[in-house]
Amino acid sequence: MTLSLKLRQGLISLLLFAFLLPSSFLAIERAFYTQLVTNTEQKLEVHLYAILSEIQVSENKVQLSNVALAPDFSRPNSGLSAFITSEQDVLWQSDSSITQQFEPELLQLLPGKSDFRADLQHGHKYWVLSIALLFDQGERTIPLTVHVVQADHLLNTAHQSFLHTLIRWYLGIALVLLLVMLLAYRWTTRPLSMLDHEIRRVESGKQEQLSGNYPTELMALKEDLNLLLASQNRQKQRYRHHLSDLAHALKTPLAVLHTSSLSEQPELKEQLDRIGAMIDHQLKRASSSGQDVWKKQISLKPVLEKLVKALGKIYQHKGCQIEVECPDDMAFKGDETDMMEILGNLLDNACKACDQKVRLQVSSHPFTLIVEDDGPGIPKDRRQQLFQRGTRLDTYQEGHGVGLSIVAELVSSYNGVLAISDSELGGARFHLSFPDI
Repeated sequence: MTLSLKLRQGLISLLLFAFLLPSSFLAIERAFYTQLVTNTEQKLEVHLYAILSEIQVSENKVQLSNVALAPDFSRPNSGLSAFITSEQDVLWQSDSSITQQFEPELLQLLPGKSDFRADLQHGHKYWVLSIALLFDQGERTIPLTVHVVQADHLLNTAHQSFLHTLIRWYLGIALVLLLVMLLAYRWTTRPLSMLDHEIRRVESGKQEQLSGNYPTELMALKEDLNLLLASQNRQKQRYRHHLSDLAHALKTPLAVLHTSSLSEQPELKEQLDRIGAMIDHQLKRASSSGQDVWKKQISLKPVLEKLVKALGKIYQHKGCQIEVECPDDMAFKGDETDMMEILGNLLDNACKACDQKVRLQVSSHPFTLIVEDDGPGIPKDRRQQLFQRGTRLDTYQEGHGVGLSIVAELVSSYNGVLAISDSELGGARFHLSFPDI
């Protein structure tokens, strides 16, 4: 539960981190570039008006005084140049234009109108501001177009310098934000980890209630879980007390009936034995905890040692060898009484049926029990009858009797599966699998 929640929270944080930083970086970079283009236009406009103020025309010749012009118009390779054209003829160009490969275009501009654009010529990019005007010369007017040109490398140099600075800052910001996010993630998910840890301790039987100090949002959940645990424990105890009372109430009259002379009659004795078996069967079934909401985890090794030791004494005369293959850390998430009932019936039946050898194998993922013996085995056409209540195979009297119906119902209460097959030892093989444990 908490793992998936943590994972989702981490993914959301990473997605926000991965989206916001690049998008803000691009927004700032585009805003700065747009401002650079705007500043370039404004700078060219200042130079344009300075040129307009110095234009002198005589005999279709244009002359300019260099007093008001910027020094860049006189310096080669400055990246800044100017042209004055009349229709298709270039009437004047600055000294700095000599090293440029720019050629002014013929524009159809109305007098007084200007045009700012990016122009690509001979593999080089230029920013151009042009304005058209009519120059009055006595009886006639001369149409002139003034072009102020800046090479793109001047703008690009400032842009690249800004990008390098921005990248350095963003890398630093990203590292700081990543560290803050990791600390915030650890801090915000710590209560969930604590809750998960406590729930696991409750499941393993190491504590009865949740006792951690949690934020307000989790306190209601903690209290509800504690109420559920307390209610389940009370109900279980009350249930078992009632069952104990019921056992005494039923077995005492039954014992009296057994002492009666009438109980010696074959038909009546058979019915009394059947009633006793049914009472034991139903009480054992009802007292089973089954698959509780909170499964107590018990170590399986001590349970097996008790059973093997007891069965070894009971069948000492038979020389029964019980071979157990079980990891030392193997655990069963359920009630110890249920596991004692399951293994006790299976191993007891196997010891009765075997010639000499019984084998028990325990494995996990899923939790699996396999009990085998080297006895006569069970006919295939009669195996399912063993799980029917009150049924016993007379041809197989040395075990696998009514106790198997109890085992089958206990296994079913844990959502397990019980199957019978032939063992490589020669007898019967009981395979129990619990996918939910």
